[in-house]
Amino acid sequence: MRLVDSLALLFCALAWMAMATGCSEVESQQTRVEAVYEFPDHAERFRWRALNDGTCLEVFTANVEVVATVYRDSSAMLNDAFPAKLPVVLAENETGLATLSSTHVALMEPWDSSLVHWKGGGYLTYVRSASATERVGRGEVLDFGGNPEWNHEAILLSAFRAFCIYPFGNPLEGVTWAEDLPIVPILEYDEPSPLGRAEWMKAMAWMVGDSSLREAKRVFDSMALRYDLARGKGIPREDSLIVLTGSVEQGGWSAPNPRSFVAHLLRDAGARYALENENRTGNIQLSLESLYAMREEVDALGLVIYEPDTANFKLARWIRSNPHHAQIVPESGRVFAANAMTCDYFGWWVAHPDAMLRNLRNILYNESDLESEVCDPCFKWLTP
Repeated sequence: MRLVDSLALLFCALAWMAMATGCSEVESQQTRVEAVYEFPDHAERFRWRALNDGTCLEVFTANVEVVATVYRDSSAMLNDAFPAKLPVVLAENETGLATLSSTHVALMEPWDSSLVHWKGGGYLTYVRSASATERVGRGEVLDFGGNPEWNHEAILLSAFRAFCIYPFGNPLEGVTWAEDLPIVPILEYDEPSPLGRAEWMKAMAWMVGDSSLREAKRVFDSMALRYDLARGKGIPREDSLIVLTGSVEQGGWSAPNPRSFVAHLLRDAGARYALENENRTGNIQLSLESLYAMREEVDALGLVIYEPDTANFKLARWIRSNPHHAQIVPESGRVFAANAMTCDYFGWWVAHPDAMLRNLRNILYNESDLESEVCDPCFKWLTP
């Protein structure tokens, strides 16, 4: 073959390769798709991702690390254009949700008043819901135990669509026979806002079905509207009350950070959080000496307590219960508390943030606006 012919052939080959590569790049760019998300209104730890037919639920941490991608059936998972690293396929032939926490039960009840979609779960002694107690009493749901041991037989018999857990509390971790069970982590506790925590009712309803999700959206939207109305009210004084909260731990004071659920609730109630300017993540650890220096600046101290003897529980008794408490009480002497032994602080009140906000505004600014709630106020002033 002549040199000219060889060069011509080489040129044609290179040109064809360039054209083919160029077309492939254009085609790749044209067919490249990006994930489409639907975000909740307030929650920051879950979202829905669009599939060819329907959606999947992604649960993720504060660092946007997806810890579970939940599919309603195996077909949805197999046809996902973005295969998940940690897929959870709901038991499509089963119905109902099992729960690990009283909070999870409380997040179901607003859209399922009789809890017909609840299959039972763990730590049932902490569940305060009347509907749940009735179903347990009638033997309609199973008790998974949890204190101190788990009942694996009950878990197997329950035949749930999903088992809702906390990521650090999976009772089936490392259990071989449970590897294929649909276990869904619920990160409600990590939400920084009251409405964000309550909005997890939508994620749980989605796992049950579309009609349940529609009801959860309807209920939540009404709740959020009431919350916004309470938050938008003015306060009957020139400046906000400064409130400190937390507890004594290992000789120091452990308090929520300014981005926490509690700090958010205080701001929405028209108060100022005493540690608002602390730029930290996680709980804030302070010395008791530094708290003593803050006594003049703080108007009130807020607590969450566990006290069975509510009739005789007064401020003086709380002070006597720990030698450090006397150093923490503000000079005003004003201390309010939510008693988790008598008030369903981690259950009903989480699922009804509008009532919690109105309760807090009521005690801070003497607003009588509880509108005959179904239970007594949670936050109350401790009498001397």
